[in-house]
Amino acid sequence: MQSRPEIVEGKTEQKVERDILWLFDLALVIKAVDGALEVLAALLVLYVPPVFVIKLAEFATGGELSQDPGDFIATTIRNAAQAFTVHTHYLLALYLALHGIVKVLLVIGIFAKKKIAYPLFMIALALFGAYEAYRGFVLHELLLQALAIFDLALLVLTSYEYRRRYPVRLA
Repeated sequence: MQSRPEIVEGKTEQKVERDILWLFDLALVIKAVDGALEVLAALLVLYVPPVFVIKLAEFATGGELSQDPGDFIATTIRNAAQAFTVHTHYLLALYLALHGIVKVLLVIGIFAKKKIAYPLFMIALALFGAYEAYRGFVLHELLLQALAIFDLALLVLTSYEYRRRYPVRLA
């Protein structure tokens, strides 16, 4: 009779392991898609001149700002377009490209079961997450704060999966 709870407990532990692995894989796929979109955005940023962005923002927000000059969304879009200067333009493209390429390559490495990809991915998550958290909390940007929390959660999942897959063997 006492062996019955152990069987149930073992099945529960296996289900939890399976759920964690599923969540980890899902988060990795999200990171890979995000990285690929960042690379595409970097290419788009490189090939779209800043003047075009300013003109597009003025066209898109002109009607709304003529009716309500204090409209938050329209003024935010216009201010973001104005801040899109030549130097910011190239810096943004470089950041997006590097960030995206690093994420995609490391996710591919993890799916290919390359042991070195795990610690490198954790370092990248810590660095990018710290930057996102800093910028998010200093600038009060909820999206960056959410991304930092997502990266922290993925860092914990990656650490868990790394320790599960490559346990330390004491001699």
